[in-house]
Amino acid sequence: MNLYSYVSIESFVRGCKESKTPEAFILRVPNFLYVQPEEVTGYGLSLLRRSIVLHEEREGIEPEFSKQNIPFFRENRRMLVGPEMEMYVLSFYQNPEIPFGLREREVPCLRLTFDYGALGEYGLSENKYLLRCKYNEEENLDAFVSQMGQEYDKFFYDEEHTGFKRDSCFFSMLCNACLEVRESRWASEKEWRLVQFCDPVDAKYDFIGGNLVPYVDYVIPFECVRRIALVDWAENKLTYSALAGFLQSIGLSPDCYLEGMLEE
Repeated sequence: MNLYSYVSIESFVRGCKESKTPEAFILRVPNFLYVQPEEVTGYGLSLLRRSIVLHEEREGIEPEFSKQNIPFFRENRRMLVGPEMEMYVLSFYQNPEIPFGLREREVPCLRLTFDYGALGEYGLSENKYLLRCKYNEEENLDAFVSQMGQEYDKFFYDEEHTGFKRDSCFFSMLCNACLEVRESRWASEKEWRLVQFCDPVDAKYDFIGGNLVPYVDYVIPFECVRRIALVDWAENKLTYSALAGFLQSIGLSPDCYLEGMLEE
């Protein structure tokens, strides 16, 4: 199976030049919660909150003991409650068509075709998790309700504190709500996400789109990549030609990697 990811030419070229080995390239991956619109992560979290409501209704929990208003984020931080861990995500798609959110970009970008098996092995070796997004709202909500039956008594909060018992998996539920759950209208994209968790002190920081954003580097072996395509290459022939030369300069055969060089 193939998975497709889209990166800017600038990011790809920089990542190849910054890599310490010609067998790999570096992609700068920003903090997921900083670059995703709140409605994207908010959707999954809204289902998780609904599962709390449904659980309390089923168990007859009185309003004064309700946890429906538990905060999911630390105060004044784009960080989930629980361990001080941040999420970094590189997106892939089973559908080779460019995702809707990237269609309006004016700068030409590359579509990298990845081998699913090689990408999964890379993730395992680098302490990353390859997750498939889930688009069925009813199934996602039912899964949260089922988990809530086991986890409800293991997290707590008041106006000043949010906490977890030692055996609580509620933090994982929060992460799953942000990382795996998507609205059904995006189901055709069949998105996968390669996720890394990182302590804020171990992240790097730079200005992205005028904002200070934490990021981490993914060092990805070229053995995971099957093909490289310049989107709309016929309209960007000079860049396409230069890209072929650049691949040669880093030891890659354009005929083997670059779509359009030979008949498919």
